[in-house]
Amino acid sequence: VITLVLGIGFFFKWAVDNAWIGPSGRVELGVLAGLLALAAADFVSRRGQRIFAQGVAVAGVAVLYLAIYAAFGFYHLIPQGFALACLCVCTVLACALALRYNAIVIAALGLLGGYFAPILLSTGEDHPWFLFSYLLLLSGGSLALARVRKWILLEILGSASTLLIFWLWAAAHPVDSRKALVTLFAFAFWGLFAGGLLPMLVAPWQLSAALAISLAWPQSPAAFFALELALAAGGLAVSERRRAAGVCGVAFAAFWTAYGLWDRRAPEPGAIAETFLGLSGAFLFFFAWSVWNLVVRRRTAGKSDLVILALNGCAYFGASYSILHPQYHGWLGLLAFAVAGAYLAFGAVLWKRKSGEFDARPVFLSIGAALAFLTHAIPIQFSEYRITMAWSLEGAALAWIAMRTASRKLQFGVLGVLFLVALRLCAVDSRMFWRADLYWTIWNSRFLTFFIAAVSCWLSAYWIREKRIALPHYAAGHIFMLWGLSLEAVGWAQRTVEAPNQLSVETVTISIVFAIYAVILVSAGVFTRTAINRLAGLGLIGLVVLKLYLFDVWQVGRVYRIWAFVALGALLLATSFLDLRWRSLIEIRWKDHQTSS
Repeated sequence: VITLVLGIGFFFKWAVDNAWIGPSGRVELGVLAGLLALAAADFVSRRGQRIFAQGVAVAGVAVLYLAIYAAFGFYHLIPQGFALACLCVCTVLACALALRYNAIVIAALGLLGGYFAPILLSTGEDHPWFLFSYLLLLSGGSLALARVRKWILLEILGSASTLLIFWLWAAAHPVDSRKALVTLFAFAFWGLFAGGLLPMLVAPWQLSAALAISLAWPQSPAAFFALELALAAGGLAVSERRRAAGVCGVAFAAFWTAYGLWDRRAPEPGAIAETFLGLSGAFLFFFAWSVWNLVVRRRTAGKSDLVILALNGCAYFGASYSILHPQYHGWLGLLAFAVAGAYLAFGAVLWKRKSGEFDARPVFLSIGAALAFLTHAIPIQFSEYRITMAWSLEGAALAWIAMRTASRKLQFGVLGVLFLVALRLCAVDSRMFWRADLYWTIWNSRFLTFFIAAVSCWLSAYWIREKRIALPHYAAGHIFMLWGLSLEAVGWAQRTVEAPNQLSVETVTISIVFAIYAVILVSAGVFTRTAINRLAGLGLIGLVVLKLYLFDVWQVGRVYRIWAFVALGALLLATSFLDLRWRSLIEIRWKDHQTSS
């Protein structure tokens, strides 16, 4: 058929070049040839050659399209309106023949001719209401024909053609000057294809409508967010009604993509407030969808649900940060805390409502998101040593949550927070004071920071309890405390001792502080009957002895060396007495504890 149509076209070209036939005669011959081909197709079909009849009918429809287009586009024999009406008649005729012969090829050819008729017959004038109304009717016909015969290809063809023509028009005309037109037909096309045979065909139109709204309503926050959220709600409704889980993810992606492309250059505080309110409404909207699906309806989370849950807060906070940072930076930390609180509350509710085969992925995802927002909120909201304090308390809180949820992954997450605390103590907080006379001993912000970090580590170890994971927290707490005490000892020596004797005083003071700390640990192990404290104290005593004999004895002066050996000797004797006096009781209790475990 294609070969035959090309042959007819070459014959017409030859006839034109030799002036055998005038323009009217050429068009008339083309229309006559098309009608004869359709008649021949009907004749052949009645005699049982249905496949051959389909090919002849396709040839007839194609020749009719060529003849009508030539009459308007080449020879200007008929006006635009009449040519468009003729092409519509051809499209309807092709669809009727497709139903008669049960031939999808004829329907596809007719619809292609109908869709490209406005492009072929265009004179450069802009008539968007007529164009989009025509496309809407043609698309409705293609969907009806597809539904009758279950021809999914026609639905795909109609959606792709309409989408192409819609955006070709949008690329050539100012969209923001026709707000109502673009918005109306964007929703109309979306609604039309949302009811088709393929639920996922709504995906390109979800994105298309969202982008059209963003172009039609630049610098209009109220209208933009109202229309975009209405479109997103429609996408979620389609996902729910047609059980197309992927559509909800498309609705989420379309909204945030459209926001990213939206022209929001509005320096006025009122516009910033409207934009932030719109973003907050979007975050709450998609968050409510997660609550409805996973908490109220207790559905198992699919991939789209997890993606929405994970990215919703990230997109919201990132977008809010970009508009609030210049003027409202002081509030961004509180915003991050609020988002983290929402995720923590969501995870807690899911955990309390668990039953049967519980899907813990949304719980862990929520806790992970909360952890990320808390970690970012602290440096945003606080400054200097307050960041380390907040991270330390955050780690202790996460350890408590890990204990309540029995989450091993979260336990390892607490170790990550501990690593951040250690890095900040080393790089920032330990260098807080550049002169010793700027602070008092013990009563200063630096020691308070180290103290809170140590206590938080001990609380984490107590709540986690599992030995392999709790041990690093327990050890880190003592390291942080000794570290802070050593800095205080150095500062005290620099304030009270002359420069020639400072190194001796610093060295001896640190050794004595370590020894006293070891005695306290051993005493704690004795009176609480905990072997870990006793062993930690004895280990620290060993370090003090090594320091005394390998370093102190060679660095300090004679007087300080005497004081160091006397003081440390007395402390070592006290430690030995406590250890020998109560060792047996501690070992018995430790063995009983291991047996019961």
